[in-house]
Amino acid sequence: MKKALLSVAAVLLLTPMVMTAQPVQAASWHSGAPKAIRGKYQAKKHSSAQGFGDIYQITAHTYTYGASGMPGFQATKLRYKKLSAHTWRLQGKVKANPSVHFSKIDEKIYRKGKKFAATDYGTKFSKLSWATKVSAFH
Repeated sequence: MKKALLSVAAVLLLTPMVMTAQPVQAASWHSGAPKAIRGKYQAKKHSSAQGFGDIYQITAHTYTYGASGMPGFQATKLRYKKLSAHTWRLQGKVKANPSVHFSKIDEKIYRKGKKFAATDYGTKFSKLSWATKVSAFH
């Protein structure tokens, strides 16, 4: 009988401690770009009219994108959040430019091995968004 009363008392005493534990924020924002996605990446050309495939260059503090025949941009003040094992959400600010009419980026980035993909957050990766890691742009 004493053992039963002691176990009930222990459960009653420990229950408030368990219930007041704070939840952990697994997907918190971090400044800069994650080490796993830093580097130079280039996609294949998809037509003969294209001079070069899309290029991406990611450093600790900048995200640069360029496409043949299109104005490129560079984003700074980066922050990221890990979404899954090989996927991140990257946000940054773009400097004012006469040919670029937006001031922020919000990208979803996938990287595993040499495979890399980037697209606007909220959309699916397409065939055109895949690139591979390179040492120099061609």
